[in-house]
Amino acid sequence: MHIELKREGGIAFLPGLNRPRTFDLRDLPPAQAEALTRSVHAASFFQQPAVVGTAAKGAADQTRYTLTIEEGGRRHTVQLLEPVQEPHLRELLELLKQAERDLRREAARPHQ
Repeated sequence: MHIELKREGGIAFLPGLNRPRTFDLRDLPPAQAEALTRSVHAASFFQQPAVVGTAAKGAADQTRYTLTIEEGGRRHTVQLLEPVQEPHLRELLELLKQAERDLRREAARPHQ
């Protein structure tokens, strides 16, 4: 499974610093990859509409996440508007943000 997470908007959003993050679940620790796979399936991700959430009036700085997932020949993209109300999608987004933080920490760690 391949997942791309892209963040847009929000307070102090700097497009040049917020590049999409791509995850290949084969490269993640097994427990983390399994949790993400379960979360994608629990959220019925491939059945979700193209946009989940409602744009708030006058919320030019509302955070949006675009999630593209490829699995078994299927590819689907969903834009999530914060706050994400659907619990399974919210959990999936939190797991992805944690995986992103973990990868950043790993990249910053001095290698021997």
